[in-house]
This record gives sequence, C-alpha cells and structure tokens, in this order.
Amino acid sequence: MKNSFIANRAIVDTTMAIEEIEEAVNDSLEETTGGMVYFEVMELSENHVIMKFIRDFDINPDKPVIYDTDANIITGIGLRAFIPKKMGGYPLVSPLCFNGKNFHTDITAFIQFYKTLLLFSCDGEGGLVDEIGIRCYPDCILMKITF
Repeated sequence: MKNSFIANRAIVDTTMAIEEIEEAVNDSLEETTGGMVYFEVMELSENHVIMKFIRDFDINPDKPVIYDTDANIITGIGLRAFIPKKMGGYPLVSPLCFNGKNFHTDITAFIQFYKTLLLFSCDGEGGLVDEIGIRCYPDCILMKITF
C-alpha cells in the first residue's frame, strides 16, 4: 500500500526506496537551506517512516514546542507561514508564541497542521495517518509517522 508524506516540499511515499526518498528531500533542502540541513530515513516500512533532519545550527528546545525554523524545515513552507500577521507573516498555524528570538507553536498544533497539509497535498492518499511523533533536539528533528 502506498502511504504518502511530506518532507521539505518533497511529496514522497512508502513504496519508494530509501535512497530515492533521501535524494528527493536532500535536493529540496539544498535549495531551501543551502546545505544547512541534511535528511535521512532511519526506518521505512509500508506502515511507518522514521525520518531525521540534521541541522547545522543548534536550537535549544526547553519545552515541547516546534520553532518556526523547524516547521519550515519539515514542511518546506516559508517562515512567514509561522509568524503572526502583526509581524508581517501569514500564519497557517495557531497559537504562535515568541521566545525573544524565534516564534514557536506547541507540537500538537503543528501535527494537526501537518495532517491537514497531507490531506491537501497528497490527494487524500497521505491523509491516512494514525499517529505522528516529533522530537526536537538541539542538532536535529526526529519525526515518526505511522499510517
């Protein structure tokens, strides 16, 4: 069965080879981040994918939130989508908070946004998601999608 997901603008699916997925996503990341982020698939099956975005810059998450830059890395959608309108953005996720340096939202709000994005981007094929887990570490983002 084909289960689709999004990783930095690349719409990929579980029937593809790991190398093919990594190449598509890393090509997109090279274009959007200039080589500051590297992508790898840690585990892939028909029913789930575990992926890792390795950053060349540190973000120190002190609580279970996802920062605007990480949301941008995962989805490939511009940073303005994760900034409040009063600051010149076009927010697609809410609530947005500010920590003095970056905007962020809680992980649950971002997961709901990502699931909605799958529904619209993958012609309904990526919308059969049972569970999404995200962990943000200082140097990487781990994401697991279970279909």
